[in-house]
Amino acid sequence: MKRILITVWIISLLLTGCWDNKEVQDINYITALGVDYKDRQYIVYVQMLDFATVAKQQDSKQTNQAPIWIGRGKGSTLAGALIDLYTTNQQRISWGHVTALVLSETVLDPERLSQVFDLTNRSQEIRYTKWIYGTKDNMEDLFSVSPFFQLSPLHSLLHEPKESYAQFSFIRPIQFVNFIRQYREKAATVVLPSLHITKQNWSENLKQHPILEVNGGFLIKNKSLMGWMSRSDLLGLRWLATQTTRASIIVQSDDGVTGSIRLENPQSSIDVIRKGEEVSYQIHLRATGTVQSMYSQVSIQEMKQLTEKTLQKEMFNTFLKAASLNADPYGLSLQLYRTHPKLWRKLAEQKEEINDETPLKLNIDVNLRYWGQRKNLNR
Repeated sequence: MKRILITVWIISLLLTGCWDNKEVQDINYITALGVDYKDRQYIVYVQMLDFATVAKQQDSKQTNQAPIWIGRGKGSTLAGALIDLYTTNQQRISWGHVTALVLSETVLDPERLSQVFDLTNRSQEIRYTKWIYGTKDNMEDLFSVSPFFQLSPLHSLLHEPKESYAQFSFIRPIQFVNFIRQYREKAATVVLPSLHITKQNWSENLKQHPILEVNGGFLIKNKSLMGWMSRSDLLGLRWLATQTTRASIIVQSDDGVTGSIRLENPQSSIDVIRKGEEVSYQIHLRATGTVQSMYSQVSIQEMKQLTEKTLQKEMFNTFLKAASLNADPYGLSLQLYRTHPKLWRKLAEQKEEINDETPLKLNIDVNLRYWGQRKNLNR
């Protein structure tokens, strides 16, 4: 009997204990982090969700709006603002579920951004794959916006931008790891999506429902904020962003609107043409188009030409608006830096590597397909 007791005692010492294990309801889960800067003070905002509202419910659907808790801390440094936030915390905080980082326009200064990067990069919990945005809106209002049908806020554009972009592409969402890579590239211009609250499009029971949208982008080059451009001025950028781009355009002629074309699978390349100290660029773009609607009788060839002309106008508009800010969202000067680094350095010193007088040629080819009836159309 004594031998059995000794054996049980030894085995119990070897077993791994779970005395310090925390239940999920005893932890506060931060899902979004926001940073603002006003009156020489950093203001940190955190979005916190109840675990019960995030868990997948198989048998029933949420009938009540999922509660959203917003935390706020303030300090002369970013670390001080976080300490201020911790002083009123009621339970242990987990940062491992942060999927979004939102920065106000005043934080996009290089010195303030370096504090944000230092804080998030040194954290062992916050991941590099979180989505990053800029905003001109109030951060607390931004974090309080809820999606449709009483769904968890995790199903909003703030946390899940890929699904919306895949269906209809405007400004490509960017993860923190890719933002850092482009931000530190000397010749690159990174476009930081700008989040905005709108009440114009959706209502619930005849009551306007605020919803999030990407209304533009902040252009950052060589770690400096060059300016902000609206979504309509950045439309040309989507055709060079990724081959998964899918969007519709309104095709116009001199007589008015001709039709609507859905474009997808764009494939692009950039050529740098150097003649001594002079540089010009060519962008080659190929895309597949599908006719969605027709408002006038034109041939397939005419529709193809009008579509290509509309794309050229859209892309030139984005290029000129960005070049006036000395920004380069198409990555033209980046191609020059990679092929002719010495020339790029010389032009960059003179701030002439990209401007609104930079020669640019667009070669666009749209493979147009027709769906549905064609009997009333000229061929």
